[in-house]
Amino acid sequence: MMDRMVTSVPIVDVKQLSIGARLAEEVHTPLGGLLFAKGTVLHEKDIEILNVFFINQVSVENQEEVARSESAEQKAAERQVAAAKAPLEKAEAFQKSFDQAVTTLKNLLIRVQGGDNIPVMEVREVVAPILAQFQSQPQILLSLRHFARMDSYAYEHAISVGIISYMIAKWIKVPEKEWMQVALAGTLHDVGKMKIDRRILQKPGKLTPEEFEEIKKHTVYGYQIIKASHGLSEGVALAALQHHEREDGSGYPLGLPGSKLHLYSKIVAVADVYHAMSSDRIYQKAQSPYVVVEQLMQDSFGKLDPFIVRAFIDGITQFAAGTIVELSDGTLGKIVFTDRNQPTRPMVEVGGKIINLVDARHLSIVQVLEK
Repeated sequence: MMDRMVTSVPIVDVKQLSIGARLAEEVHTPLGGLLFAKGTVLHEKDIEILNVFFINQVSVENQEEVARSESAEQKAAERQVAAAKAPLEKAEAFQKSFDQAVTTLKNLLIRVQGGDNIPVMEVREVVAPILAQFQSQPQILLSLRHFARMDSYAYEHAISVGIISYMIAKWIKVPEKEWMQVALAGTLHDVGKMKIDRRILQKPGKLTPEEFEEIKKHTVYGYQIIKASHGLSEGVALAALQHHEREDGSGYPLGLPGSKLHLYSKIVAVADVYHAMSSDRIYQKAQSPYVVVEQLMQDSFGKLDPFIVRAFIDGITQFAAGTIVELSDGTLGKIVFTDRNQPTRPMVEVGGKIINLVDARHLSIVQVLEK
């Protein structure tokens, strides 16, 4: 009988790993948790995580030991420089597109304030390019406030809620043909405020009961404006009417329970609350996205749809690896791992040490700085 050939699995030092290497075996943290599954193709961020967890060697498939020539090192250095520049260039491009979309939307809605119907095709032309650009860098969801200008909050809020609503629709698997309508529902959810006295809208102090009753009418005004405009679905109109309704019937204007609310309104409600709470406003400073997300989780018990909240939290935190954050004790760190069971309490590297916020309950993320 011929001896059966045994092929050994190469064990490679993490320092020598090439981007694109495929793991031949599972990789576990020192405490036994699964870090990477067998068959995972390693990218730059994955190799960083291996280093953070002090994992020195891994088993890989077909990993070739190639001596690095000077030219190869030079090319690698050039790629690193290009990779470092890319996020900044993308952020600058997004800022430019975002500002342009805000300015254009403002001009369009001023026409609505003057009595015109919503120019639906023109609004679509504002929304579509920024959605396309956003899809290549969805991690911006954690730092939308960095693109804000206080003097045009209402229009930035509209664009941002449109973007967030669009992403939620994708994450909860709304049919693709409806994604644009959901984005328009988010963008136009507050269009009824064009009919509210600006002195009430911009009042820095607490509203009187009479003023709050007037504010609440924007939902009905929005429904009427959208119904009178061609090219928008009933769901878009109902999102304007119902985005302040709540699952337990405690919202306005009709006090409807969750079973009576349109799906678009439930999506927009989550997007609206998230962006409002994580933005600087006249009467409120922005809160950390992680603080806001924890609040959303609490609100999913009776106020907001729990399925949509969970999908949003899973979606927004999946892009967090590599993000620089400030903790509540003033230290800066980098998110290196997010447990899907505890998405608001990731592992953060601070000065070479890993802090697991699941265990360090006295700490929280108070600010997201950059990716």
